Amino acid sequence: MSAGSKDWFRQRVAAVALIPLSAWLLWAGASLAGADYAAATAFFSQPLNGIAALLLAIVGLYHTQSGVTSIIEDYIPSGARGVLIFVTHVGCGAGVVAVIWAVVNVTFGA
Repeated sequence: MSAGSKDWFRQRVAAVALIPLSAWLLWAGASLAGADYAAATAFFSQPLNGIAALLLAIVGLYHTQSGVTSIIEDYIPSGARGVLIFVTHVGCGAGVVAVIWAVVNVTFGA
């Protein structure tokens, strides 16, 4: 499998994984509609909901990073390409770190 086909396959796997995670997000949003901060914190402190939120963020940001990188590689001239890919990776990586930090704080009260 070439590098391009591996990237294509990973994008598709991430997209398929986002289907049930997005359904969970819709359910979570409906469940928390009108809830206060304490109820939302209690909801996300349940391990299954915390893990689902974490997976949604990680898979979603990976899918974003992969897709944006593909667009940059295909449509941006080579001069700016490396910098834009780096910024994309750093931005998505920072998003993953922020979500992990938030979920750990809510789940474990750290």
